[in-house]
Amino acid sequence: MNRPRRDTGATSSTLSRRALLQGGAGGLTAALVLGGLKLPRAFALQAPDAAADRAALGRLTFGPTRAELQRLQAMGLEAWLDEQLALPDRDADLDRRLGAIRLKIAYEAGTDENGGSWPAAEKLRPLGFIADEATEPLVDLTDWQKPMAYGERTRPADEVIAASLVRAVHAPAQLREVITQFWHDHFSVNALANEVVAAHFARHDAAIRSHALGNFRALLGAVARSPSMLAYLNNADSRASPANENYARELLELHTLGADNYWAGRADRWDAVPGATDGLAAGYLDDDVYEVARAFTGWTIGDGRWVADGETTPRTGAFAYVDAWHDPYQKRVLGRELAAYGAPMADGEAVLDILAAHPGTARFVCAKLVRRLLADDPPAVLVEQAAESFLDHRDAPDQIARVVRTIVLSEPFTATPPAKLKRPFEHLASLARALGADVAVGEHIGWALPQTGWRQHQWRLPNGHPDVAAAWSNTATVAGMVTLTLQVFEDWFGLFSGDPLDAIASGAPSVRACVREIADRLLVAPADDRFIAAVAAAVAEDLDSAVPDGDWERSSMLRGAVLLVALSPEFLAR
Repeated sequence: MNRPRRDTGATSSTLSRRALLQGGAGGLTAALVLGGLKLPRAFALQAPDAAADRAALGRLTFGPTRAELQRLQAMGLEAWLDEQLALPDRDADLDRRLGAIRLKIAYEAGTDENGGSWPAAEKLRPLGFIADEATEPLVDLTDWQKPMAYGERTRPADEVIAASLVRAVHAPAQLREVITQFWHDHFSVNALANEVVAAHFARHDAAIRSHALGNFRALLGAVARSPSMLAYLNNADSRASPANENYARELLELHTLGADNYWAGRADRWDAVPGATDGLAAGYLDDDVYEVARAFTGWTIGDGRWVADGETTPRTGAFAYVDAWHDPYQKRVLGRELAAYGAPMADGEAVLDILAAHPGTARFVCAKLVRRLLADDPPAVLVEQAAESFLDHRDAPDQIARVVRTIVLSEPFTATPPAKLKRPFEHLASLARALGADVAVGEHIGWALPQTGWRQHQWRLPNGHPDVAAAWSNTATVAGMVTLTLQVFEDWFGLFSGDPLDAIASGAPSVRACVREIADRLLVAPADDRFIAAVAAAVAEDLDSAVPDGDWERSSMLRGAVLLVALSPEFLAR
């Protein structure tokens, strides 16, 4: 990778205007990553309270805005937090925005192996599946006796992916959106893993949304019954002798107790695990995985699938239970005995009860929440406080909201400066929110974000997107973010309605003033004069000249300024 050529007479802190205006990701990445551009710190000295308020918004929303910062400062953090926790998922303006989106669907004419056929199609359609709560139509999408293009079968997942940026940018219930994304990573499902997962994914997303700030046991049960989860982790086909272990293992390792509570290598049998002989083992062994798998045999999908000769599951498009597939015999899970021949689904429900109330689950889930909302290395004292709240309110309908409140109103939360690195989706959403961009079509995030390493609702492993800086601070991710930041507001990209940068430029009397407005919006605080001068010098020959009139020069100057501010530590940290 070649270093960008510097203009004659440029100082060591100035990036080559040629490299910047050409928008070459390679040259820009070299300049930024290899140290060719050294900008001063972006912030002037901030009052501690203002810095804390801005940091809180960076953690609890998909990016602070001037208006939201003013609102928080007027209300105070606690009142603002309580308002956010009380906001519903549905909002009339957000529904209007989602209802206005037309998502493209295109495919060639084709035939299937049964002789069925479909015509070619290329058209824009509204987001029908995320708006319609009916499940019966989903069955047709997974019925291979009904001819249709594969793109029709995966349409519900495509809609959720497209809607995610609209929601992240425009939802008033920002904290709910942040926590919903958290749960999507915690209960990770690759939405496009296969047509069954994809067809039911809008209902999977709806289930997570409705319980995101509610009760963890209710959320755990909704996910356990989700047809997308049942298909993704193969439990939909699990029946006695032998049971499929995929869902059981991830339920224990990823959804509840966590790998730290896996006792293999520390105990060689169930009664050697501390607490097991008293009825609640401190952790799990492989034997527990096998028993949990047996407990969930028969949990499947009502999509007309074959059960036995002359018998199929009901075509409801929802969860179904097949008693004939269930292993009815006695089980032992974490030292607790489950009696033989219990009521339908009793074994699985008992397992979920045990796990949702387990202290190990409280610590594991709360450590992840603190990591998401505060720091890569979550303070142990805050994790314990959150876990105590988790267990104290285990039966409360707003259990998760209470845990979040404990975290946010803690001393470590307000005392810790921004240190979390924005992940690519958060970076894109915060750019749009700060600049006042209007998300018009969400389909492009499906191919634009993967170049940064981010795969919205399509992470290929069940562990979800990593939530530590080390996973996102590599050169490939930075290069992808550079390219995305430079291109995302271009007309051809089609992600936003209009160009928010044009309005900024039109009201600015000079390049310097335009750069200041961009920086102040992105940083949601007054930027340091030296920082403004350095960014302006990188994108224009004369800092106090008028913003260029020519389309290409104007566009390149604006996008270059956004890029440099957006890759400053002060913007990247949350």
